[in-house]
This record gives sequence, structure tokens and C-alpha cells, in this order.
Amino acid sequence: MHRLTSYKTAILVLLSIPMWAQTYRSIDGSGNNPVSPSLGSTNDKIINYVPLDYADKIYQPKLDETFNRPNPREVSNALFDQPGLIFDKTGLSDFAWVFGQFIDHDLSLVEDDPSKPLRNIVIPGNDRHFEPGSVMTIFRSKVAPGTGTSELNPVRFENKITAFLDGSMIYGADDERSAWLRSGIDGKLKTSEGDLLPWNTEDGNFNSPVDYSAPFMGDDTRSLVKFFVAGDVRANENPLLIAMHTLFLREHNRLCEVLKKNNPGWDDEKLYQEARKLNIAFLQNIVFNEWLPALGIYLPKYSGYVQEITPQIMNVFSAAAFRIGHTLINSNLLRLDRQGRDMTTGSMRLKDAFFNPQAVLLTGGIEPFFQGMGTQTQQELDCRVIDDVRNFLFATNTKQGLDLVAINITRGRERGLPSFNGVANAFGLPSYKTFSALTDVPEEAAALQAVYGSVENLDPWVGMLAEKHMPNAIMGRLMMTILEKQFQDLRDGDRYYFENDPAISESEYQTIVNTRMRDILMRNTDIDLMQNDVFKAMPFNNIPFGPKPLPIELRAELYPNPVAAEGSLNIYSEQEQNIKALVYDVNGRIVYQHNLHLYKGISKKTIDFSHLPGGMYNIVLSNEKAYTIVRMFKN
Repeated sequence: MHRLTSYKTAILVLLSIPMWAQTYRSIDGSGNNPVSPSLGSTNDKIINYVPLDYADKIYQPKLDETFNRPNPREVSNALFDQPGLIFDKTGLSDFAWVFGQFIDHDLSLVEDDPSKPLRNIVIPGNDRHFEPGSVMTIFRSKVAPGTGTSELNPVRFENKITAFLDGSMIYGADDERSAWLRSGIDGKLKTSEGDLLPWNTEDGNFNSPVDYSAPFMGDDTRSLVKFFVAGDVRANENPLLIAMHTLFLREHNRLCEVLKKNNPGWDDEKLYQEARKLNIAFLQNIVFNEWLPALGIYLPKYSGYVQEITPQIMNVFSAAAFRIGHTLINSNLLRLDRQGRDMTTGSMRLKDAFFNPQAVLLTGGIEPFFQGMGTQTQQELDCRVIDDVRNFLFATNTKQGLDLVAINITRGRERGLPSFNGVANAFGLPSYKTFSALTDVPEEAAALQAVYGSVENLDPWVGMLAEKHMPNAIMGRLMMTILEKQFQDLRDGDRYYFENDPAISESEYQTIVNTRMRDILMRNTDIDLMQNDVFKAMPFNNIPFGPKPLPIELRAELYPNPVAAEGSLNIYSEQEQNIKALVYDVNGRIVYQHNLHLYKGISKKTIDFSHLPGGMYNIVLSNEKAYTIVRMFKN
């Protein structure tokens, strides 16, 4: 949209709203819509664009065979087992799914209700990973107050963060979290040593005492003592997500330095708000003009703010369609040094990385992860999911893992979503009559038929992954339709969207539209080489002036894990060498160290851990040039 038109639109809008309307968007999203100030704000309701399909038409979900809904774990085992890697045919990099997760955590957060467990995921008798007959429990979503009283007032769910694309995962979605994250100096956000996210300590650094007033952060392993604090509670979920949070924190602080230099009279509040405004604008430009097109989604040209558009998150988007990344994830988090060599950091198994923020602290910061993300191709969007999230999700020494596939299927049912065809019809799309019409993979069609019996019983999330892809896109028709509508509503229904915001000058606008994801990376890290389009994977030696990568020096696996007493490390080395094994506890202290001699190839080393108390540990294996990390749980 041309800026002149944008300013005209903005002036018309401003004439229709009170003079007290804020110059900057609020932290909690309130006041964005001049007629309905709470739309899209923290604690606003998820919108039921698709009619709900509850057994009682109010609250009770259709969970099991009584309603022709097969056991979610049986669906997972029959369809989603992925014995090897299946790379994305369009060549998208790991940046695509990681950035997608980062954006997801800016848009929606529906809390669980721990008082209302669901126990419908019964482990089948022939299951190879979980105890047959046991039950995988998840919890109902917390119901919004005042809803679920009748058929005319069925349940709705609260979004605990803002719906807008407003950087809430960076800045927080409530005043308390936002205030804690701010340094109070020159508009900057708090950091820790290494220019990383602040830890939950008194001065933000890892080795300081814990600050028990720090904002809550999620930990599904229930094992962390110290963790990074960010605008969204899910930031510690994996090191790649931590890296993305850290990157945009650094960009905010960089903007503060530039703004202070150019405007020495500005105080902390002015610097904070101006830097936040620009950082959000960069984020929006990347989403709409770089990331979505990489997925194959092209929205209509922006034509201005529309007050009548409802900028809320759709239930079907939150509970199904935007769970896109779960099939795109790689099992290895590739790490490269500045010369593109695996030897500096090696790779890390995703199952060792869940809620393991120390992995960033102990293995060279965020840059090696970014270098690996640009090189590695993400997985294909299909009915295949890696074991790390299908069989080992959030596993610890005290509990077996979870199955993200079974959870996603149950979540859709629990949130009242109808069948795949029911969702499609709500968006004006025709139904499929057969599975062979839905998917172009004959084996998949046969498996779907065996599990579901009829397309009319198909869970929407499963169907969206199975549906044949649209031309030049990574997804099928229904998923694309839902994402197109959701992101267009969030753009056109946001009065502060950067192309409509009168607080953004013409020179700032030109800077924003010419800023790509690569620019954010290059000016906030010590990375020397990165392809122009980071969302397309490119081997490091194909980047202009990039040296040829060297082979991985160290790889390791620990058996058994959890460990009761002795544990066996199977370590692969490219050469005969001596290394050190350092064991760190959750407080970052070295609690055990051992010198190991490795031969070329695989060396098996048995170590006695019986003297260590139960809990989570990180084993760092290192020599002068390389290191790798293995997470250990001790019984």
C-alpha cells in the first residue's frame, strides 16, 4: 500500500476516535479497535468461526469410538511413524518452522485447566514405546468465565496473550511481565552475560541467586531451577526458539542505541516505545512479505485498516491449522561455527533439547544454531512426525514422554472442532468423498481408511496434513484457506499495522520494507555469511565465499537414559583423541568430570553416576576444537 493512501486512511480513523487514544500500541492490546477496545487484547476470547461440535452442544467433547473417533495413539501409530528423515520438497530451511513457532507464541495461548483431566488416550496393547494399557493424560482447556451455560452460550476459551502480531513474545502481554523485562536504562530490555535473554535471577545472570518474583515461565519437564525469562512463557521450549527470542531482544536494544544517539534528549520510556514500534514493524514486514510467501501464502494487497474486522484468533487456527510446525521439525538441531564447520559444536538431538536452556549457555550461544538453521532443510509437511515429539516429548527421569500427535488430535476434539469436512464446509470448501481424493499418496489413503472408516470421521488436523498440496506451496487447500483468513484479519484489523501507523515516518517506512530476516541476523550476531533468503536452505559452501564444511568431530548417545547408576556413552569421533567429560547440574555447577580416550569411530565409555542425586544434568564432551552435549536424567 502506498504511504500517502495509508496516511489518508489513518487520518480518517483518527477523526473517528477519542483524542485520548494512545500513540503507541498498549502492552495488553487494548484500545486497538476504537469501537470495541478489548478486541484482540489479553484475555479476549478465542472466536468460534467454525461451528462447535460438542456431544451436548455445549461442552462435552466427542472423544472416542462412541462418536466414531478412533483412539488418538492408534491413529498416531498407524499414520505418523517416521523411521527416517523426509525433507521438504520446496527446500525450506529450519528457519521456516522455528520462526513459525516464534510467531505462534505471539498470537495465542490457551491455558490448561489442571482440575479437568482427559484420559481418553489409552496406550494400545502392541505399543512399542509406551506401557500398554497405561493412559496419557492431558487437561481440558480453561473455559472463559460466563460461557458454557447453554446451547445458546457454548464454551469459549480465553487467549491469555494478545491476538495481534505485536511482539508480545518479546515484550510481554501484561504490565507486570513487561516491567520486569525492562532494564530501566535507555529504553533497553534486560540481558545476561553473552548478550542472551535474562535468567530468572536477581541481576539476570546465570550464577546469581534466583529472583522468586521473576515472571512465571513454562517447564513441562518440571526440572528447571534456572531458566530464561521472556515475553512468552514458552520461550525455553527448545534452543532454536530461545535463539529467536534472543535475536529480537538484541534488535530492540540495538534500536535503542541508534535512537539515543540521534535523539539524546529522549528518556527511557520514549526510547523503549520507539524501539518497540520499529521492532514490531520489522517483525510484521518479515511475516507478511517474506515468511508467508515462503510457505506459499500470498495475501491480497493491503488496502488499509478495517474497523469492522474482528482481530481475534480462530479456534480452528489455534487448535488445528497453526499446529503446522509439528510435522516440520528435524530431530537434529544442527550447529555450525562461523566457517560452516560442524566440528565446533556438533549437532544436538531435539529430545535432549526440550526445556534445556543451559544448552545455549554451554555450547557457544545462539549463533551456531542460526548457522545450522540456515543450512538444514526442514521436514516435509505430511502425516509423518519424528520420534522426538511423537514418542519422547518432554520425557524425564520420572515420567515417560508424550505423543504430540495424539495430543493434537485430542486437542481438536476437546476444543469442539467438527470433522475435516465440517471445517472445510465452514470455509466454503467442498467435502471430500474418499480418502484417495484427499491425498495423492495411495498408502496413506489406505491407512486413513483403515483407521477412520469414512472421511466424515476424519480429525481436522490429520486431514490438513494429509491433503494434497496446493501448487508452489507446502500445504493443502484447507490449511492454506484458514491461514490466509487468519493472517489477513490480523493485518487488516490492526490499527497499528506498520503500513497504517501514522507514528511511522516515511523514512522509517522505507527502512522497514527493506529489512529482511537476514538483516536482523547479520546486525545482531557475529555471523559472517548467511544466504539472502534465510527461509530457503542453502549448504554453507554454496553461499558466496563460504568455505567447505568439515565433518562432525563428536557425536554421542547415552544408554540407558534415565540412568540409575552406570551409564554407557557411545561416542563417535572422526579421529583418535583425548576428551573431557564435564557433568553440569541444573545450577550450572560442574559436579563430575572425567578424562576419556577415544578411538576413531565409535567408543563405548561406561561411567558410574551412582553418587549423583536424582535430577537433570548436561554432559558436555569437549576437546580443544569441538564439543557436544547430551542431556542425562538421573533416577
